Amino acid sequence: MTQLTNTSDDAHDGLQTLFKNLPGMAYRCVNLDHWPMSFVSEGCEALCGYTSQQLESQEVLWGDFTHRHDVAEVDRQVKSAARKGQPFEVEYRIVPRTGPHKWVWERGRVVDWLEDGTAVLEGFITDITSLRDAQRTVSDQRAQLAHVERLNTLGEMTAAIAHELNQPLTAIAMYSKSAQLLAQQGKQEQLQQVLSKLAQQSLRAGAVIERMQSMSYQSSHQQDHIDPINLLKEIKDLAEIEAQVHGYTIELQLPHELPSISCDPIQIQQVILNLLRNGMQAMQVNLCSAGSAIVLAAKVVDEQLWIYVRDRGTGIETSMADKLFLAFASNKNTDNAAGMGLGLTIGKAIIEAHGGRLNYSNLRPNGAEFSFNLALPSRQA
Repeated sequence: MTQLTNTSDDAHDGLQTLFKNLPGMAYRCVNLDHWPMSFVSEGCEALCGYTSQQLESQEVLWGDFTHRHDVAEVDRQVKSAARKGQPFEVEYRIVPRTGPHKWVWERGRVVDWLEDGTAVLEGFITDITSLRDAQRTVSDQRAQLAHVERLNTLGEMTAAIAHELNQPLTAIAMYSKSAQLLAQQGKQEQLQQVLSKLAQQSLRAGAVIERMQSMSYQSSHQQDHIDPINLLKEIKDLAEIEAQVHGYTIELQLPHELPSISCDPIQIQQVILNLLRNGMQAMQVNLCSAGSAIVLAAKVVDEQLWIYVRDRGTGIETSMADKLFLAFASNKNTDNAAGMGLGLTIGKAIIEAHGGRLNYSNLRPNGAEFSFNLALPSRQA
């Protein structure tokens, strides 16, 4: 009996030592408002500024310093997991006794049920503020690099953009002179027709500038609910400026309707523009004739929106397969293919930050298809 008691004491001491060494706190609580605790390990004081005795005596409750904007979501996720009999993982903010708020990661599960149907939870909570700060820094740096790449892309498109602007500007100059003459001659009806045409050309030039401006903006990191059809049409209009210089067309293959997506529209359009430009450059290498089309398509597959760019270029060389998405790698063999060699690398990072993946495959008899997926709102975390 003495040996059994000693063994039990040793196990208890070992468990206490383990709890002390954990970078966070273990707990046991009931799933009621503010999560009253019946057991809390010593790590709680470093985490939230309150002692285990204060929490276990319910002098303070865990929900008292859970960030007020996060309480409802934490409660929803815990209750949802409890109903399904599954463990839960949730990240949220707490407001400790002193100092700024912290981000914490919590994992737990239901271990028992009280007679009134209340779940008893056990789990572990740890501070991930440094990790979240590091993720934010990486996100900021990725966004800055993507912005530089967007500006570089617009710089490469300068000749095509100048050509696109030259036509409406020439027309504006011509119509302006005609309007002056008609005004002097008092021909009001003809003057109105010329002024209408002048306005149309002004809008045409303005639309080109607006598309350029939208791509030059610094991303805000905000993910908005976006109509993907409008997003694809807008980037098609911008890419078509360069396509027309080469004599190519961009063929949109879209259903009548697509569900909205949550994304950073500037960054997603950047990825698509880069894929379209890469495809056109590959078609130049393959000596595709004027009128050749590069396809921009989208469809929903398994509650994911998939976007495709299909060209009729040279395809992806076997030697490039393993390094296609590496920085400064390039599959381009044309003297006109300028750039930093970061387009696909940045594109892959952008798509992965949105929870998707960027794929490619060669087409027969020639060409390549790049595709990526974006989760629909019902499947996004």
